[in-house]
Amino acid sequence: MGVYIKGMEMPKSCMLCPLCVEEADPANGEMCMVTGTLMPPCTRERLDDCPLVSVPSQGRLIDADALRAEVKKHATPSDAWVFSLIRTAPTIIEAEEGET
Repeated sequence: MGVYIKGMEMPKSCMLCPLCVEEADPANGEMCMVTGTLMPPCTRERLDDCPLVSVPSQGRLIDADALRAEVKKHATPSDAWVFSLIRTAPTIIEAEEGET
């Protein structure tokens, strides 16, 4: 399962990320508290394996699968276009493995 941190801006680099902390020995750089990766001092970009995902600030996230199941209970054959709209709606955050 993922975590959303309300109000947190996407950091431009690991060095500016509040989820990175200095090691006891500053010469070793910082450690990402999410991945456990040790980053060299002055890392000026986000690492390729950074798990943070930018989430749009407007709109709301819904469970499209739950919506599709609820609509299915009440839909008629002429409502097929509704399922197309749900299926083609933009995905903000991909489902994690094991989720549908």
